[in-house]
Amino acid sequence: MSLPTLQDVLRTSISLLLKTTTSLLLIVVILLATSVYRLFLHPLAGVPGPRLAALSNIWHAYHARNGRMYQLGKSLHKRYGPVVRVGPNELWFDSKEAFKTIYSAGSGFEKSGFYLSTLLTKPTLSFQFSPFKFSPPFANVQLHHPDTLDLLSERHLPRYRLQRRLIGPLYQTSSLKKFEPQIDAVLDHAVAQLRTLKGQQVDLKEWMHIIAVECLGAVVLGWSPGYIKAQSDGGTSTQGYRGWKRKSVFGLFPFITILSFLEGGPFAIREKVGKGIGRWFSNAWGVTFSTPKGFKPFFTPVYQKVSKRVSMASLELRMMEDAKVVVKPSKKKKKKNKIREEKGKKEDLLEDLIRLHLSKPDLFTETYLRRMATTNFGAGHETLCSALTACMAMIGTYSAVQARVAEEVGPHLDLRADGTVPFDTTAKQLPYTLAAIKEAQRLHPVIAMSLSRTVPRNQFEGGGVMLHGHWVPEGTTVGCNPVALHRNSEIFGEDADVYNPSRWLSHRHHHHPDSSSSSSNAGSNSEFNSASKDQQPPNLNPEEEEEAEKQRLRDMLHLNLTYGGGARTCPGRHLAELILWKVVPRLVGEFRVEVTHMPDEENMERYFMSMLTGVQVRFLERRGSSADGMVEN
Repeated sequence: MSLPTLQDVLRTSISLLLKTTTSLLLIVVILLATSVYRLFLHPLAGVPGPRLAALSNIWHAYHARNGRMYQLGKSLHKRYGPVVRVGPNELWFDSKEAFKTIYSAGSGFEKSGFYLSTLLTKPTLSFQFSPFKFSPPFANVQLHHPDTLDLLSERHLPRYRLQRRLIGPLYQTSSLKKFEPQIDAVLDHAVAQLRTLKGQQVDLKEWMHIIAVECLGAVVLGWSPGYIKAQSDGGTSTQGYRGWKRKSVFGLFPFITILSFLEGGPFAIREKVGKGIGRWFSNAWGVTFSTPKGFKPFFTPVYQKVSKRVSMASLELRMMEDAKVVVKPSKKKKKKNKIREEKGKKEDLLEDLIRLHLSKPDLFTETYLRRMATTNFGAGHETLCSALTACMAMIGTYSAVQARVAEEVGPHLDLRADGTVPFDTTAKQLPYTLAAIKEAQRLHPVIAMSLSRTVPRNQFEGGGVMLHGHWVPEGTTVGCNPVALHRNSEIFGEDADVYNPSRWLSHRHHHHPDSSSSSSNAGSNSEFNSASKDQQPPNLNPEEEEEAEKQRLRDMLHLNLTYGGGARTCPGRHLAELILWKVVPRLVGEFRVEVTHMPDEENMERYFMSMLTGVQVRFLERRGSSADGMVEN
């Protein structure tokens, strides 16, 4: 065997270099062609927005990873107008027209591929390729989702509607109010512990998470995770929030998320490939997080307690079926519920869910029961924490608002020996307190990315919809970012960028002590002062003025994404309001909340899930009464 000559080596090297160069040139040509198409020839090319966003979702994902979603929500529409292109195939809107088109019941706009990143159970995949039809890889993949009750990510609308109908009665305010004593007990404990701190500076988000988890534990399971006693949430809020950083990035690349779902194959090769892709992508974007030392998750005991009680309920159901108890269908539910009540079962939300399962086991299955019991925590602990943190931070920042809330709440605390504020009292007799809560949720919504939907095929006009003079093709991802929508001056007034609770009150029945707001913090009181000038309606007769005012208030409530939009509003809204409307009045009535450190917005990371992080406060105990409410030590 002869050795290769120098000529052979050179020939091989040149050939390899030519092939590599050709491949690189081909890649460059493809990238250039794609860029030209997306910038100038794409159906969305005429929509304003950042040029880099039109080229790739990398621009959007970069800002999501860096927690810049809140800032984008505030700035993009002010720069580009009511419609902004934030990705090659995604548009954001902030208008009444878009809200009504996208989120109205029966609109046909279903959840986008973003929500694949929030799935609780992996779907199975099947691939369908046609040699005679070209389509992007994403279109060739069929997802088969198990029926496990995943309310956030469920994309099959008939199934979702059935699930909502089943659980709906249990999550109405009239059904939930019986759990007020459990929430009051949590607040008694929390207030006692906060008093022991004697004004020590604390992290507001952690304490609001402590109270949120304790309230959910008491209502759902009649159980406490021990967070109030420990004065710590064991790092669960911080670790959970990091998870949303990862989901926010993965959600913008649905095909990568789908590939991470791969399973099966010889020697489980597809599963290894799927996990490898997910791990590589996560590491590449810097959204892989290890569990910190001292981490104390509350989900483990929640799963254990739910599993134990559900297993007992399942055994009871099997025993009833084996006994072949003959009862009339109309009395079946009452008989089963009566049996459980006679056995002295715990009165909590899980017990209500178990009764639902026993009465309709074929519809509200054991799988549904287990999932719904834990969903109360999974969907509730962070959203409640976010809302509570926003409310207490805003009320604490604006001293005039806090004084007025305390003044309104104080008499109701004094009238009751137990020191509680009933839910009905807040709902009916504390209008300014509710206004302060709604205004905080408006300015700092739980979600800081678009609640994205997919444009459906219009059977009358073809594939797409006309919005703001732009034809938006079928399959385009569209939605409103709550941060942007809630700052629309046509809906919320010319001072929509500013915290002004008075906007939620009728102009005909309120005054503005807010305008004298002052705070010890370096806040935005100068902006707030200018905000006290409410929108004045044009010259109208009294009847027209009253109707215009009612319409203004209706618009603010309806054109609002605090709890989602349209048919996909949060199923736990009334539970959240029950807790929120009890916690805020109680804490403000018991303490003067002094915000000692409010980080700049640029230093707060906001993802799809958005929270005010890094806010430091002191809870200063109030004593007695004074002309401007209650005074602290």
